[in-house]
Amino acid sequence: MKLQTDSESIIAQCVRKGESLFLRPMFCGEILPQNNDYKETLDEGDIVFINHHKTGHMTVNPVYKKDSVINRYLREFEKTGINPLFSDQVMKEVEMIITDPGIDDPLLYDYTSLPFVTIDNDGSKDLDQAVYVEKTEDDFIIYYAIADASNYIKPGSSLFKESIRRGASYYLPGFSVPMLPPELSEGIISLNEGVARRALVFIIRINQGGGIVSESAVRGRILSRAKLTYSGVQEFYDSAGSSPLNEKDYTDSLISLQEAGKILSHNGERRGVINFERFETSISIKDDGNSFVFTETERNNTARWNEQISLICNMAGAGMIAPEGNERDLHIHPVFRVHGAPDESSLHRLEKVINSIVEIHSLDECWKWKKGLESTAEYLSRLPRSGGGKRITQTIERQILVTNQKSFFSENPGQHFALKVNLYGRFSSPMREIVGIYSHKELLEKLGLEKPGSDEDDLLIREQVINSANRAKEMQNSIDRFVNGLLIESVFAGDLKMELDKRPVHTGTILGMKETRLYVLLDSPAIEIKVYCEDIIRESGCRIEYRDNLLVLNSGFSESKRFRAGEIIELRLLSYDETGKWHLIPTGIYK
Repeated sequence: MKLQTDSESIIAQCVRKGESLFLRPMFCGEILPQNNDYKETLDEGDIVFINHHKTGHMTVNPVYKKDSVINRYLREFEKTGINPLFSDQVMKEVEMIITDPGIDDPLLYDYTSLPFVTIDNDGSKDLDQAVYVEKTEDDFIIYYAIADASNYIKPGSSLFKESIRRGASYYLPGFSVPMLPPELSEGIISLNEGVARRALVFIIRINQGGGIVSESAVRGRILSRAKLTYSGVQEFYDSAGSSPLNEKDYTDSLISLQEAGKILSHNGERRGVINFERFETSISIKDDGNSFVFTETERNNTARWNEQISLICNMAGAGMIAPEGNERDLHIHPVFRVHGAPDESSLHRLEKVINSIVEIHSLDECWKWKKGLESTAEYLSRLPRSGGGKRITQTIERQILVTNQKSFFSENPGQHFALKVNLYGRFSSPMREIVGIYSHKELLEKLGLEKPGSDEDDLLIREQVINSANRAKEMQNSIDRFVNGLLIESVFAGDLKMELDKRPVHTGTILGMKETRLYVLLDSPAIEIKVYCEDIIRESGCRIEYRDNLLVLNSGFSESKRFRAGEIIELRLLSYDETGKWHLIPTGIYK
């Protein structure tokens, strides 16, 4: 969905006033009457994109019907105040950038001879990073090119102000609201295949133990050889001889990337970084536009190795930009990503939860966490990932995850507990996060490649960036909760149309519980739901006894039924109420 630069566009919802239908602009503007020039008949609740062309005529396209997924997305974004479209003032700046992108700047280091490639998810269009890895006799040289967004998005510009307002790009299944207009984020700034682009190039030499030998960053010009995907590169690693990526000018780089990624990953494990078991659910919108398609895959090693390169560059960038006590530091105002360690009370609770799970499942002592003698990373690494203990491990892993504190952006340097490093920044996503644009700016000033602004202005800008970045994290979390509700609806809506005894059984893992509810991760699709104890009590006619991670149904006449955290549960949909709650109950508990 792109804003046409030869027209002024708005998003409007069809509303009824009396007997007539009108178009209500969702983000700004005045009510517009419907007319006969529209190509489609609009119904109340439909959402349309209206283009006012410079020639004077108006077109309405596309149309998102009332019950469609994107219609609901747009209504949710209206609540946030983030318009998927961009203002005419912003688009004028975009036109100026496209006219003169500065790619032939003679001050840029020329790296077009190096066979960089981008590696992203299938379908990615905003390509922030490209990589080339060279193996020497003793070490690896990592060249990590990051889109030079800060060259185009300057403080004081309409683009910078809009990026501050948005804070980040927002992602939903089959839809996104970018921080920068697609003409930039998918066009002139994106490190697209076969075209020269400006980039901030990190050059990091690591030894065979993953330690950094040297690090630097320069502004350069690169030429990506190929737009690769995680799945495609993984196929190359699994079977190089039959892969179309074999015998390319970047093939040796991919092999070196794998070797360096393994070393860096192992180095992280030695620091105590937890290697969470991560599965990815690819979610798209069905052709009918009203529901979702779920495709579940295990996160492959290519994604892990590529992530390691991104992480080490973010660590190196944070180290470069951190205060060192020299004169130049007086005018540098960095931003760091901080992640505090869990406090002692949280760790004590975690130990208690793990012990209760071990007890209710009558597990061996080896399942217990030796708090004080081993890290949670070491503990998790020795638990089974398959077989009968898989669900219990999954539950314990989730309990460890929720023990962690939230990360946040700060002007003050601080540790990143999850990564077990003292300094961490965000340099790798400048087209998707305002903090990335700002961090590039400050690093370039630290390196003497850009002249700092006034301290008064920069301190104000930094405060705005930090507030915007932290707000964007919370907004994405809110959007994720909204989307999760739509996904649950997509899974269970069809069940409502069936008789209760004919509704399908859904299996999942009990991840945790309270006296009032169970938290369940469905097996397929992998989404979380809640099972309410009041529904179980009403449908079974039993009393519930709650202990740590254990619910016991007691009828007083027969053997009690037990529900334990870490075990499988079978559920059937009971009902959906007007408050938006889905009510599910375990099978076999009816009166």
